[in-house]
Amino acid sequence: MIMSLQRKRLAGFTLIEILIALVIFSIGLLGLAGMQLRGAEGTNTAYFRSQATLLANDMAERMHANRQGVMNDAYMDLDTGGICEEGKSEPTPFCASRDGAPAAACTPTEMAVFDLYTLACNTKRLPAGRLTVICNDPDGDLTDGCSNNSPHTVSVFWSEVDDGAAETRSITLAILP
Repeated sequence: MIMSLQRKRLAGFTLIEILIALVIFSIGLLGLAGMQLRGAEGTNTAYFRSQATLLANDMAERMHANRQGVMNDAYMDLDTGGICEEGKSEPTPFCASRDGAPAAACTPTEMAVFDLYTLACNTKRLPAGRLTVICNDPDGDLTDGCSNNSPHTVSVFWSEVDDGAAETRSITLAILP
């Protein structure tokens, strides 16, 4: 008689333990899902930052390769906004080989226009991507163009979602072409 009374008291105890364990396990899974989401956001941020760094370095290398174009101020105050959009034409001449056709012979200024077009198309890999080049003339007077060996600033901008809000991020590279 005493044994059956103890069994009745303990009959629902195991069920309550299981329910509490399920609640604790569910909270742990929610925390794990949140960590997974933060990890994915971090991966996207790192990807966008590395792509922007590659684009800025690409422009710096193109400027180093085309010193005459830099000296002719062909790289002064460039902005890729609105270039390489749907319905816009490619630069003429096209300064790279494609489809088996050889590259056109380009002047340094035409090469600078082609470089801007190419990088404008490449910035499309970034959400709302844009690249700018600004001449930092030491005397501050840009009416006469950049002086020889003036430093330039290459900046790449993109949009990124952080905590539910879109924010503009950027990478800036100062170069001396």
